[in-house]
Amino acid sequence: MVNPNNKHSGDFITFHQNIRGLTHKIDELLISLSDINPQVLCVTEHHLRPDEINSVHLWQYNLGTYFCRKLYKQGGVSIFVLKNIQFQKIDLNQYVKEKDFEVCALNLRVASTNLLIICLYRSPTGDYTYFLNQLELVLNKLHKVSTNIILCGDFNINFLENTSRITCLESLLASFNLYSTIKFPTRNFIN
Repeated sequence: MVNPNNKHSGDFITFHQNIRGLTHKIDELLISLSDINPQVLCVTEHHLRPDEINSVHLWQYNLGTYFCRKLYKQGGVSIFVLKNIQFQKIDLNQYVKEKDFEVCALNLRVASTNLLIICLYRSPTGDYTYFLNQLELVLNKLHKVSTNIILCGDFNINFLENTSRITCLESLLASFNLYSTIKFPTRNFIN
């Protein structure tokens, strides 16, 4: 989360939200964005079909790219971009497997900087090994020295635990010069 009081006019802001069903939360989402004004909005678990997500109107944003589930309910990922920013969709359908690795991505250019935005989701019941392998394949395909990568999503992994899963993921990300910026729980469960 960005502190809007520290925002500079030249800042590029990407916002991620696991929305757990976008249809009835659009107004709430837009209110939460009003102080932040991100250029890119990554949404996981939108729970929509292609015809539904193509009908979503988020005020000043265009739907850039998305993935919708066909076999299972819920899930899905999408990226919305401010209307004045041009972008190119990246086809990653060959890597997608519902629940295990749901992904979409796009390229955009801001000032003289190339940005690659990747949004992904792994269900809590998703195959972690498959997720890690597909993430590596996608990063290998898309990584270029001149491109800055922003990876947003819900991996359903507890980063507070010191496990081999965390070590493997952080090692993979570091090999592409990517590092986690979220070091706190984003969802609390009460037993």
